[in-house]
Order: sequence, then C-alpha cells, then structure tokens
Amino acid sequence: MPRSRYPLALVSTAILVAAASAATVPAVAAPGISFGVPVVVDPIHTNGEPDIGIDPQGRVFVSGPTGTGTQRSTWFGSVDKGHTFRVISPGAPPSALAGLIDPPGGGDTEINFDRSGKQYFSDLYALTCLRSATTADGGATVNQSVYPAGCSGVPGADRQWLAVYDPVPGTANQSAYTGPRPLIYQEYNNVTTGAQWVKSNALVDPQPGGPGLNYVNAQTAGLSAVTGYSPFGADGYPQIDQTTGKVFQAAGTKNADGSFSLLLNIGTPNAAGDLTFLDNPTAASPNGDPSKLIHIADHLSFSPDTLFSVLSIDTGRNLFAAWTVGGNGSGVPTSARQTYVSSASAASGWATWSPAVRVSDASTSTGDAVNVFPWIKAGGPGRADAVWYGQNLNVDPSSQSGQSWNVFMAQVVYPTTPSGAVTGQPPSVRLVKASPHPSHYSDVCLLGTGCITTQGNRNLADFFAVTIDASGAAQIVYDDTSNGLAQPGFTPANAQLVDHAGAGVITIAQQTNGPGLFGTNISGPSSSPSSGLSDPSGDALYPVIGGTNVPGMDILSSQLSLSSQTLTVTAKVANLTNPALTNPLLTSPTGATPGLTTPSATGLTGLGAPGEIPIGSPAGLDPSAGTYPILGGDPSLGLGAPAASSGSSGLLGDLGSAAQTLGAGQAIDLLKGMVMPMITGAIQQGAAAPAAAAAAAVPAAAPA
Repeated sequence: MPRSRYPLALVSTAILVAAASAATVPAVAAPGISFGVPVVVDPIHTNGEPDIGIDPQGRVFVSGPTGTGTQRSTWFGSVDKGHTFRVISPGAPPSALAGLIDPPGGGDTEINFDRSGKQYFSDLYALTCLRSATTADGGATVNQSVYPAGCSGVPGADRQWLAVYDPVPGTANQSAYTGPRPLIYQEYNNVTTGAQWVKSNALVDPQPGGPGLNYVNAQTAGLSAVTGYSPFGADGYPQIDQTTGKVFQAAGTKNADGSFSLLLNIGTPNAAGDLTFLDNPTAASPNGDPSKLIHIADHLSFSPDTLFSVLSIDTGRNLFAAWTVGGNGSGVPTSARQTYVSSASAASGWATWSPAVRVSDASTSTGDAVNVFPWIKAGGPGRADAVWYGQNLNVDPSSQSGQSWNVFMAQVVYPTTPSGAVTGQPPSVRLVKASPHPSHYSDVCLLGTGCITTQGNRNLADFFAVTIDASGAAQIVYDDTSNGLAQPGFTPANAQLVDHAGAGVITIAQQTNGPGLFGTNISGPSSSPSSGLSDPSGDALYPVIGGTNVPGMDILSSQLSLSSQTLTVTAKVANLTNPALTNPLLTSPTGATPGLTTPSATGLTGLGAPGEIPIGSPAGLDPSAGTYPILGGDPSLGLGAPAASSGSSGLLGDLGSAAQTLGAGQAIDLLKGMVMPMITGAIQQGAAAPAAAAAAAVPAAAPA
C-alpha cells in the first residue's frame, strides 16, 4: 500500500560503506538458468505488491491489494501449477451479475500454509484491522472473520505477515510449546508502538474454518498497545523454525554515530505459544533492551530497509537475510543502492552471521545499476534465491528520468558442513535477468508521503516476492506495468495527478532450466516459439477450483500453424461425440440443432482425426450463414461478404499477434481460457437462426 513506513533520515552523500567484514563477490554467469514465457495471473484485476505461495499439493496462489479506496484485494488460485488462475472469494463465485464478495480490505495481503495445505489469508482494511480468511480445499470454500479477526479486536494495524508452526512428523521437537498444531502467528505494525505478535490455534479459534480466523495476543510482555513495548523488527518479513518454534524478524536501525545496522530479533515460545523476545523489557529497560539484539550487518551508511529486510530459512535450518541499502530517503548516492545477502546457522544460535555479500552487479550495461525491493527464498542447505527490481540508469529511483526496470535474481550457494550448516565462507553467486523485457518505466517513488507532492509513481507499491516449487524451481511474482495504461480523464495534460501510467498486471516468471534450490537441475518448457502444446487429460474442471471433470471440454492438445496471413488453431478434445460427456448447457437443446457434439456435417472441410475440430471450419451451421461472427471479416472463414474493414484481422489475427508476442504456450492458455468460451457462445447464438436449414443438412447427434 502506498505510504511512508519510516521517517526520513538525515543522510550524508558518502559512498556506501558495507560491514567491516563484508565481501563483494562478483556474480558469475549463470549458464542454464532461464525462465519461461511469463504467466499473466489476471489481465483485468491489477494491484501492486503481489505475493505468491505454493501449498504442499503443488497448487499455486497469488494475492495483492488493489488499494484502501477500493476496500478490496485480489486472491487467486491455480490448479494447473500456475499456468492459469481463478479468483478465490469468501462468497459465491463471481458472475456476470455479481462480483467479488471480499470487503473490507485492499490495504495489504498475506498468504501462508500449514503442512496439510490449509491456507491462511490476511487482508488489511483502512489501517484498522486485518480481515482473516481460511480455505482447506484450495479455495473452493472459504471462511472468514472481519472482527476481531487478525488484530485481536484492538484497532490499529498495518503491514502484516504470517508464520505457521506445524512441523512434519519426525521433526526433532525442541520447542516448549505443548498446545495444538498448527499454531499460526501473525505479526503486524500496530501504528502506535510498532510490532505486535498475535496467535491462533484450535483453543483460541474453535469456530468453523478456524484456526486462523481470530487471533489473541502472543507476547509474554503483554499487548503492545497496553504496555508500550513492541518487539524490534516491525515490517521485516519473519521466519519460523519448525524444530524450536522460534520466530525471527530483522530490520534496520540508525546508530548514534549516524550509521545504520541490520539487527535480528528472536522470539521463543512458551508452553502456550506466547513469545519472549531477545529485547524483552526489563526493570532497567521498560521499553525493551536493544543491546540484546543480534547484529547481521553494521556500519552501513544508509538504511537497509528498501522497503523491507527479508528473512528465509532453509531445510538445514540456516537463516538467510536479504536487504537493499538506501531506504526511502533522498540524497542517497545511486551506487549505494545495492542488494546484499548474509547467512547464519542454527548451530550458532543464528548469532554469527557471514560477511555480507553484494549479489547485484551495479552495472548500467546489464540494467542492474540501482536496486529496490529485495526478497529471498531459501531451499536446500546453503541455497537461496534473492530477487529485486534493478534499473538501467545511475539516477535516483524516485526521479522521473526515463529509466527502465527489470526483475533480477541471484542464486547463492554457501559452503556447508556435512550436517548442512553454513560454514561462514563466501557463497557462489549466479546472477540472471528474470523478466524478458522491462517491467516498469520511469520512477519508483520511495519518498513515502512525499510521493504525493512530487507526483511520484507508486504503482509497484512496496515489494514483490519469490518462492520455489517442490523441485526447487524459482517462481517470481511481480508487477508488469510496461503497458503504460492510465485511466482516461485522470491524467490531464499528461500530469498524472491522480493516476500514474502503468497498470500493475500480476505476472509470474517460472524457472524452467538451470540449478534449482535442492541441488538438482530444473527441466521445464522452453520459451522458444512452439507450434503446439499438449495437455493432460482429466483436468477440465468446472468450476475450475473445486469442480469435477467435464470430459467433453477436456482439451488434450492445441496446434498453431501460420500460412501467409492466416493463423489456424486446432484443438483436440477428449470426446465430442457423446453429449453426455459435455456440459448440457453447451449442447444443442433436444438435439434439434447441432452443437459442439456434432462429429461431422455436410460440406465440412479440414476435419482431422476424431475429436479434432479446426476452429475455422463451419460447425454444423448453414453454410450461407457463415461460421462464427467473432472471427473477423475474412471471407475465407465462411463469413460471406466481409464487413467494412476496421484495421483488425479479427480474433484469429489478434491471436496470431498474441502468439508472436507471448509465445505459443501463453497463446494456448489464452485459447483455453478465453477464446474457446467465446467461440462456444458464438456457436450457440449463431445456431439459433439457421436451425431449420442446419437440421435438414446435418443429422442430429446420436443419443447418449
């Protein structure tokens, strides 16, 4: 959500001085690391700061806020490993007459999972509280709570994060917690004193859909709004250790000498799951004792929070930290705005951190000169992927200098002991550009509320994220605003006073080749142009989330062929010969008018093998009436006299353009998700008028 998270700090113009023991390891080339054609999650619902999660069943989920003014956020689920997405809503599925039922919200979102695959969703509304929702079936059914919900009934909330304690069977138990599992923690900024930790489990939240709907205080030092103490670390992305149940959070702080440090706080649970933090208040320090915090990096010339410092824990229980120096202040030298990574092992109590390593290359030639918004995800012992936005010019990110931004990823591999603990030695670093083209242009305003007076662009909001699938392949969700769209009437004289150019289209870059984070190579589809795509059978679900298979609409493969200016699309469906296998709404009523189940027709040409129907062929309609009116005005498509040209070659021409722009795989997803339903509708509408002629020319489908 666009807002100022930290007060502006007075800064000098000195070049960054990293930690005294910090190292800069030149990034090596990354042969083999590559990404497929990006997936567009939703071309209609746009938002900033998207997050991503993958449950134990391999289902992919994405969420993000659309703004407090809308009081809505987006929440998407995918049942095909992130190729296509559908909206998740606590109410009935959206239709042409009723939209999403998910207010209040729109401020910030967060998703997390327990080991069963149950999903926990949190949505900030109006800096007041956190709407909570859960789903145990991938989004088919949803329960929610608006109040007391995630703020435990105490108003005042901002940027929330979730952490779930639910160790798999066989995990060594070194936690004092004895209550029911899963134990769900939520940390948020209470907008008065700072960080507030709350918890939910079956004892706290026994209602249907719980736990995870309503929360209570989880700090042994008491509710921050009452005691005035908040654990250090507000806004930093936390982690939880499944062995000890300890939680971790890191953030930057300004020292007395004007330098900055990145510090770590650790919370240890008691039998009830309440947390005692390193800086817990004492009689001598009633507001907390910062001297007990662990130092990750020191002697930084500028804040490490741009905007968040992020933690991730690997399977060897090593903790990783990623941060980008510079903060949201002005006057920071562009060369200082670089991204760093450090690690610490559980064997050291996460107290001894390796020298900070710069993982960005600070190069204008690669387009990675200046960085914002880091994120990191760990995998196997010593392995992690860090991502950030990098711009191609050595200018202030908040300046409107015509710069272009891309998504970059650095894969770090630290040496480990035989037990999997990091040794403290420098890692190898592989740097790669993950976005196929610039994802954003011009400024990324970091001035907080100052962006209002400078008319700065905040369309990317505050962060983006990376996770990994079961193979260790990176899945990066980011905003692509390169469309440059702005609402008409909101940008008088191109001043962009209310709306800024670039609608945030939620996009996922999926790693398809190169080493993954579990030490094996990833093998996925190529991003090179392809003429066809196969698809597993049995996945024609309706509804898509939580529905059953409809064999008559089960697309098994799709092929594209281009001849001169004609793009031919052929789809192979599991079975179109038996109406019983097809949704009755898509078949002809009483069999009088041929529908999608008609296997053949007089005068049809170009039919392939049984079950294949070229889209450009008439489908049982009167030849004199043409085929599908949505295909454009090309007479070769059987439309008769074409309408006056509008400069468009119709849907097929548009699809051809999409195929060249997006690649064949994405064009097929477009075909499956949007074009085929349009054609189906056109067939139903077009079949009504020539019904009598068609019935005489084409035998009705045989009864099931």
